[in-house]
This record gives sequence, structure tokens and C-alpha cells, in this order.
Amino acid sequence: MIPRSPVPPAKRSPPQVGWQPPRPPSQRPEPQFIPPPRRRRWLDRWGWYEPRLDPMHTTTRQAEALNLALSSPPTSYRGLIVGTDLLSGQLVTHDPFVSYEDKLISSPNAAVIGDVGKGKSSLLKTWACTRQLLLDNRRVVVLDKKLQAGVGEYTALARFLGAPSIRFTVDGRGSRLNLLDPVIALGDDQAVDLEADTGGGLARPTGQMMLLRAVLAEALGRPVSEREGKALRLALVSATQDAHNRARVPVISDIVHHLLHPSDDQARVLDRRVRELQDWGLDPAFALERMIEEDLAGLVDAETSRDVHLDHPSGFTHFDISALPLDGPALRVVMTLINTWQANMLARRSGEGQQTVNVVEEGWHVAEGSVGAIFRRNVKLARGLGLATIAGFHHISDLPPDSPARSLLQEAETVFVYGQGSQDDAEACVELYNLPAGTEETIMALEQGTCLLKVGRRDPILLRHERSQREIALTDTDDALTGISARVAA
Repeated sequence: MIPRSPVPPAKRSPPQVGWQPPRPPSQRPEPQFIPPPRRRRWLDRWGWYEPRLDPMHTTTRQAEALNLALSSPPTSYRGLIVGTDLLSGQLVTHDPFVSYEDKLISSPNAAVIGDVGKGKSSLLKTWACTRQLLLDNRRVVVLDKKLQAGVGEYTALARFLGAPSIRFTVDGRGSRLNLLDPVIALGDDQAVDLEADTGGGLARPTGQMMLLRAVLAEALGRPVSEREGKALRLALVSATQDAHNRARVPVISDIVHHLLHPSDDQARVLDRRVRELQDWGLDPAFALERMIEEDLAGLVDAETSRDVHLDHPSGFTHFDISALPLDGPALRVVMTLINTWQANMLARRSGEGQQTVNVVEEGWHVAEGSVGAIFRRNVKLARGLGLATIAGFHHISDLPPDSPARSLLQEAETVFVYGQGSQDDAEACVELYNLPAGTEETIMALEQGTCLLKVGRRDPILLRHERSQREIALTDTDDALTGISARVAA
């Protein structure tokens, strides 16, 4: 039997109804196999060959929940990074000089307020110090009052930046600031004539005579009388001329000498006897002598030390005043001398466009007494000097409403309010800076590292301060317990 190959069944055409026109023969070519294109790695890297998902059809009404509104940034992008807004999760940037340029504030001064251990020092060391030095024409001067491991708290930061720590003590082993140094009174690093024009009728920072009167008022414990002031001016002129003839800088002991020994020429000009001029200067002479031998011993009784300067190449200047006693005038006098020197130097260099940040830990120290009035006067000239003073405070409720420290706080238009454990302190912050009602509870509930930032008249921002790992190590204040600073240099 011969096998037969199966014959495929013939295709049946669909039934035709009626007459149909003839169809031309098909011109379609025979299908050919084409190999797939070579897979490119760079296209593969960009997901070119990934399977495409089928879209899902929807309507505007159904999909409107997927397009949520975005909150605007809490601050401008111009400035230095401070932290994160806890309400929106966006970055918070602020710089007092930039905000002044943008007309958000009228004063570049700032205040940092809060209990101990809430994170004030971390903010001051990062935002007010190291981050400021990232910008051109910025300098930072720190008055460091907080003691840590036997030295100032900012010593480790100064060492990290390669800047020296200028330390003041009352035992004569520290640095000295000459009250009569023309560099401090005129703000120049070069010797200049005391009679030189320093700006005509423009408002200028404190000079030698005003500083001397303030220190004398501290020594006397009362205002300086007119006759005592006249005797002091005569002694200053004589001491300056005498020191110039001897090719040196006058010191405070020269003032004491000329108060006790007025010249015949001075008495003749005033038509007074020498004995009478001597009586005018007895109390000032004895008060200044006691001050430089007791309260200010080793601080202002000699020429300025060579290591004291404001122009370190790193841009960072650290004055360690942690060893000065809280009681007595030593702390206020030294801080005011530094501030006056800085203000006068900036006044002479105002055309250079340099901006300086002055950080003051424990700011309430500089606000008291007659020397505190000079410090506050220099702070009010900040706009013309390119100087921003950032001061740290603990408890506002401890300051009387008419106290000089409150006046210093009111000058600040950038305020960081950290946690306060006392209801009175929280209410004082709300009242002083016109915060919204009910903010007291928020202030008392703030955790470590979080604060309220108020810039000008804008609403406060709930802020978490952000730090890098290096900044965390540099700002640690528990070195005595953890020894973490030993790992900073590693």
C-alpha cells in the first residue's frame, strides 16, 4: 500500500452575495527574518529596553489628590544654611548681612536665647563662626567667656582653624591690652598722630578719653565729676606728650602720675594753683591706681602684648576671657576694650567692604556698668561699620525691663529662641519679640537642637539646627566626660 501525503483542506472563501468585482493579485512580498538590533549598553543604562507599563486611564477629578500643593520655602535661598524647617521639611538659610541687603531687617545684630544645654553654643560655633568664614571678606571675632577643660570653649575651634587663642588672666601671665594704646583708640595697626582727622563730624566709635572716663567711673563707683574730668583730660595730654618724647606708648600708670603731679603750665592756663589741680585729681588717681594693682592687675597696666591682633590670615580671632572673674570690672573692661578696638579699626577700613561677625558668649556681662554703655554705643554703629554682634543669653526674666542688657537684646532683629524651662522666661521671650500668643508652650517644649527663628517682622520658624559630623565633634561641650575632641584632629 502506497502512503499518501495528507492534502490540506482547501480554504473556503466566505460566501459571496451578488456580483463582486475581481480582485487584483496580491503584491505583498514574502516575509523575511530580520535579526534584532544589537543591545547598546549606554541605552541599557538609561532604561531604554525596560518594558513599558500600560498607562492607567483616569480623570482630572480622580487624579487631583495626586497633585498636592507645595509650600513655599520659609526663607530665601540667599544666605548660610542654618537647619531644617520642621513644618515643611525645607532648608532654612539666613545671613544677617544678606537679610539687611534684602531689606528684611534694619539691624544685622542677632541674639541667641535659651537654657544651658539646649544647643546655643553649637549654633554660634557653626552658623556664626565656621560657616561665616566660607564667604569672601568675612571675619569672625569671638569673646569667649565659657570655661571648658581649663581654657575657653572655643579653643578647640581656634586650633582647628589654625588661629591662636589670645588668653587674658589676672595673674599677670596672660596677654595685656593697653587702655591708652593708639591702635585701640584709632583702630589702625600703624602708629598715627593723635591729632589726625578721624572722620570729621561723622559718628565714630569710642575714643581714648571716653574709654578712660568709663574705666574711671567703674573704679570710683559713681559718675565722674566735671573737675575730675578736667584733671583727667589734662593728665591724658601730659602723659601722651611725655610718652611721645620718650618714643613709647603711654600707659595707665602715666595717667596716675600726672594726676598726682600736674604741671605749672597747666595751672597757669587755668589760673589755678598746682595744689588745686592736684586736689581735683586725687580721687581719680587713687581709684585708677587701686584698679590697676588689684582688679585689673596684669590686664591693662602695660603695653599691649604682641600676640594681640585682629588680622589673622584664617579670618578667625579668639579672645579667651574665661579666666577673668565674674565679679568686678575686669571682664567688662577687657570686653569693651576689644569691642572698641574692633569698631575703630572697622571705621577706618569702612571703604574696603569687609564684614565682621562679633560673637559674644554670656552677652549680659558686657551690658552692665559705664563700660557697658560704651559697648552698646558701638553696637548701635554696626550698620556703618559692617559689624554684626551675635550675643548669647540665658534667662531674659532675670533682666529688669530698663536694664542695659534688655536694650542690647532689643537691638537684635535676628533672634534664635531655644528651649526655656521656666514659664517666666518663655513669657519674657514672647513679650520682648512680639511672638504669637500661645508660643510659650512651644518654647518650653523645644528639644535640644531645635529653636524658633524670628527674622525681622516675619513669622517665627520652627527650626532644627543641622550639623555635619565634623561640626558635631567641634561643637561638643562634653569633652571632660567623652574626650571627643581628641578625635577631631584624627
